Amino acid sequence: MTSEKAARDTDSMDGRTLASSAEAEREDKATPLPQLERTRTQEDFPQDTVMTTGNPAPQRVFSRISQMTHRTDVEVKEPDGTVVTFPDGGWRAWLVVIGGMHTLFATFGFVNAWGIFQQYYEANMFPDKSTSQIAWIGSLQYLLIYLPAVYIGRLVDLSQFYWPFWIASVMYAVSIFLTAQVKEYWQAMLTHGVLFGLSAGVLFCPGIAVVQHWFFERRALALGAVACASSMGGTVFPIMVSRLLERVGFQWTMRISAFVLLYCCTVASLCLRTRLPPKAAPGGIFNVAAFKSAPYALFTLGSFFMMAGLYTPLSFFDLMGRQQGLGSYSTYLIAIANAFSLVGRAGPALIADRTGSVNILIPGLLGSAATTFAWPYCTTKVTLTVIAALNGIFQGCFVSLLAPGVASLGSVEDLGRRFGMVNTIMSFGSLLGAPVSGAILAKYDFHAVSYYAGSMILAGFICFLLSRQINLKGKLWGKM
Repeated sequence: MTSEKAARDTDSMDGRTLASSAEAEREDKATPLPQLERTRTQEDFPQDTVMTTGNPAPQRVFSRISQMTHRTDVEVKEPDGTVVTFPDGGWRAWLVVIGGMHTLFATFGFVNAWGIFQQYYEANMFPDKSTSQIAWIGSLQYLLIYLPAVYIGRLVDLSQFYWPFWIASVMYAVSIFLTAQVKEYWQAMLTHGVLFGLSAGVLFCPGIAVVQHWFFERRALALGAVACASSMGGTVFPIMVSRLLERVGFQWTMRISAFVLLYCCTVASLCLRTRLPPKAAPGGIFNVAAFKSAPYALFTLGSFFMMAGLYTPLSFFDLMGRQQGLGSYSTYLIAIANAFSLVGRAGPALIADRTGSVNILIPGLLGSAATTFAWPYCTTKVTLTVIAALNGIFQGCFVSLLAPGVASLGSVEDLGRRFGMVNTIMSFGSLLGAPVSGAILAKYDFHAVSYYAGSMILAGFICFLLSRQINLKGKLWGKM
């Protein structure tokens, strides 16, 4: 009896165990197995929601850079009905920008260091020459860097600028090697004035005009990046040259500078390439008929006046600083002005594509006139430093936005020619700037110099304002 009862109890327990096992199995089947969480990648998010944690400012910068590096073809209908496609990004387009940056770093960056040479020539090499006489060397540089633009710009339109560019790259460095050997004033005039200026003029225009073949909606941004390079050169070269003059003397200063310029020109020669097919444009190299357009004519006249006064403070910061007893710190005033011009070039370029280049340019011209009038009243280290920085910011605005402003006044098939014509006429304004200022300084003082330079800038401001209003048919606001 006992064994039979034990057997029944065991069978009962086995039955309950089997029932429990079956029930557990049914529950397991009914309950889905947990899935391993897949690591999410950038593809799981919309483009504008990537990196949504942390500080939003770096995120916006990251998003902006990401958008810029991608090619986004933009189709533009020209006035003659032709549809032109611009890559507006991509590695090849930004490689062209790098080439343009090297070009302007070497050309305008080095030209903007002229204030150092003005003071050095006057104090050490040609003490028997007046300030105005020495200033003619710098004026030749500014004249000749712009003068060939009308011819070189048309060669860019025809994709035939390469051989002149390559030859000028070599001659540009040679001009500085020869300047290292000068002993007489006329020798410096020929090497550091004529040969240097002409070589820089052949290089300068393609560095800007070619970039415009690759960009449309981001044109101001791309040209702003190129313009920033001249600011960086204008910051680096004055400090480099002044320190080398103290340590290794004039000859090796010029030789080292020549090697730096040769490197920059080599990179530019490898990167700069046009992409639009050559197209016939009536009117010859210098198209006089273009000036029948009142907005373009006024824009060009305004550029002439601007160049007659814009760089006057930059040419005399070093000299004025030494007269005020600042010693070697005066050298840094030029570097400070060029460094802060980087702000004036980069900042407006970031928004000009949306608001219009000329709309940003015009207030910048007014600021440039104001700082030019105020400059001689700054007689201490602090005030001179502040005015140099402010003047550099407004000066950079003009340099950055001039080319996209020209582009807004016509079609792309003769963009190089239109830009070249503006630059060629501007060159005669730059020829006036430093010598006239030097002659005024010899007879009067820095206050009289600022009245002349500031008035030229104000005249340019009025011309640009009239050009905008005529182009927009009198509207108070519109994109230009």
